[in-house]
Amino acid sequence: MGALGFLCVTVLLLESARSYRTCPDLIVESCRCAAERSAPRSRQRVRVVCVDVELTDTLPPSFLPNRTVSLNLSNNKIALLRNSSFYGLAALEKLDLRNNLISTVEPGAFRGLLALRRLDLSNNRIGCLSPEMFVGLSRLSKLNLSGNIFSTLTAQLFTHLSALKYLHFGTETLVCDCQLRGLFLWAQHNSIRVGTGTLCAFPTHLHGSEFHRLQEQQLRCDGPLDLPLFQLIPSQRQLVFRGDRLPLQCTASYLDSSVELRWHHNGHPVATQEDMSIFVEETLLHDCCLLTSEVILSNINTVIAGSWECLVTSSRGNTSRIMEIVVVETPATYCPADRVSNNKGDYR
Repeated sequence: MGALGFLCVTVLLLESARSYRTCPDLIVESCRCAAERSAPRSRQRVRVVCVDVELTDTLPPSFLPNRTVSLNLSNNKIALLRNSSFYGLAALEKLDLRNNLISTVEPGAFRGLLALRRLDLSNNRIGCLSPEMFVGLSRLSKLNLSGNIFSTLTAQLFTHLSALKYLHFGTETLVCDCQLRGLFLWAQHNSIRVGTGTLCAFPTHLHGSEFHRLQEQQLRCDGPLDLPLFQLIPSQRQLVFRGDRLPLQCTASYLDSSVELRWHHNGHPVATQEDMSIFVEETLLHDCCLLTSEVILSNINTVIAGSWECLVTSSRGNTSRIMEIVVVETPATYCPADRVSNNKGDYR
C-alpha cells in the first residue's frame, strides 16, 4: 500500500473511531456522527449525516442517539414518510430530506418532533399535501417545499405551524392565480418570508415572477386556461386497419375540483358503447395533481374514423386537443414494395 493509501485508511479509521466515541448508540454503519463543538460535554448535542447511502426508508428512531439535534437524510431513495417516522427524536431541531423520492407523507409523519425548527422536503415528488402532515410541529420556523410536483397550495395547509417564518415552495408547475390568493394574504398578515426562489411558472404572463413581489390583484382566474400539462397520446393522425385496437390517453393538470376531462368524436360526446367496441375508462387522479382519462377503441371499424377530441372543462375556461383517425379496410390495395440503396443508406 502506498503512503497516500495508508493515509486515507488512517483518516477513515480515525473518523470512525471518533464517531463511535461521540455516538456509541448509533447503529447505522453508513451514517456519520459528530458532536456540536459549542455544546458542553454534559449536554452533548450530536449531528447525524446519512447522505447518498441508498436509503429506501427512514431510519428507526431507536437506531439514532436520542441527543440528535440535526439529521441529514438527503440524496437517498426514500419514497414514503409513515406516521410517527421520527417519533422519539424529541431533541431534533433540523431535518433534511431533500433530493429523495418522497411521494407520500402520511398524517402525523413528524409527530413527536417538538423541538424541530427547520424542515427541508425540497426536490421530492410530493403532490398531495394536507395540514395533518405537519401535526406537532409547533416550533417549526423554516419550511422548504420547493421542487415538488404540486401546482398550488392553500393557507390552511399550514394551520399547525404557528411559529413558521420562512417558506419556500417554488415548483416547475406553480400556478400563480386566484387559488394562491389566500396563501398570499396569509403570508402578508403573518409576516411570513417567502423565498426569492419561489417563482411563478404559470400563467405565461407571470412566468419567472417572484411570488413575494406580486400584487394581490395579479392573482386572478379570469384569463384563458393555462395548464402546466395537457397532452393527448397519440397526438398525430393515426392510420389503422379494421379490427385493430387503439388506446387514446389524455392527461391534464388538476388545478381544482372543477377540472374535468371529456371526450368527443366528430363533435359528439363519447361514452362507453360495447356494441361499437368503445370503452371509456374511469378518470383517475394521480398524486393530487394530474387527471388521466383513457378511451380504448377495440376491434376498430370505419365508424370510429374522424376527429377525436379530449376536452378540459373548468370554472376558469376550457381547452382541448384533437387528433384524427383514418381507418383502412382489410382488403385495401397495397402499393408494391420498393427498395433504394445508395451512399446514404438502404430505404424500403
